[in-house]
Amino acid sequence: MVTLINFAKRNCIMMEKVRNSIAWLLLILITIVSISCKRTARAQADEIVINGKLTNSKGKMVRLSTFDGILSHVIDSANIDEDESFSFRLKPKEAGFYIVSARKNDNAVLIGNKGETIMLTGDATQLLSTWKAKGSAETKLYLDYWNVSRKQLKRVDSLTFIFRSSQITPEYLTTRIRLDSIFNAIMEKQRENATLFVSKNRGALASLLVINAKFSRIPLFYEERDINYFKMLDSGLTKTYKDNKLVVDFHNRVEQLMKRIKNHQVDNRILPPGDKNPSYKPNR
Repeated sequence: MVTLINFAKRNCIMMEKVRNSIAWLLLILITIVSISCKRTARAQADEIVINGKLTNSKGKMVRLSTFDGILSHVIDSANIDEDESFSFRLKPKEAGFYIVSARKNDNAVLIGNKGETIMLTGDATQLLSTWKAKGSAETKLYLDYWNVSRKQLKRVDSLTFIFRSSQITPEYLTTRIRLDSIFNAIMEKQRENATLFVSKNRGALASLLVINAKFSRIPLFYEERDINYFKMLDSGLTKTYKDNKLVVDFHNRVEQLMKRIKNHQVDNRILPPGDKNPSYKPNR
């Protein structure tokens, strides 16, 4: 009888341990799944999800902004914890430009479309020169172009350092002429890269970023001089993103540009260069 009671007690203790073990196992599994879901959020068909992991971002605020080609508008933000990860989920009307930043004038430019889950990585203290992204075909196109541009910008930074260091030396003028020649060659190469990119990707939103971009504060494309590139891109984008607001705005811009060029041509036929307008009266 005593043996039977002892056996029952031992059995109860074992069962209790098993229940506790199962409870702990379930808790661990739920925790793992919760953390996994947080870090690997996926977009639904009508959503864009931007997951990110930025080094040196602990304690910082990461902001997400839309970009209309001229201005950016903050639409969300996240305070970064120890795991240095974040996730933004949005339901856009259409494909568009998005800017992720942890500091002023230091950002990553993404191109998102419905159904895309974009993974962004980089260093929060120098995001402009380190960001990488996966999950978006348009963003990959732009990143490939931007990676080449980054190398060219580093060369310009080196020239700037040499120029400033040479200002107090007797060889300043000679050095400046040499540096100007090198900079012009870099600028020409960058323009060549930009025109080739737009020509090859005339139906891509990434080309819209490129045609509007500046390199070392200098435009790569000038509207009237490069009207053929603007017309080419307008035609391609209208086919692939017909009703997209970014594309509609660009189309209207190109139409206005063509009208302006036509008016200039008419004025030049009526009034040859050097002739004064009949309505012009000099100050007396």
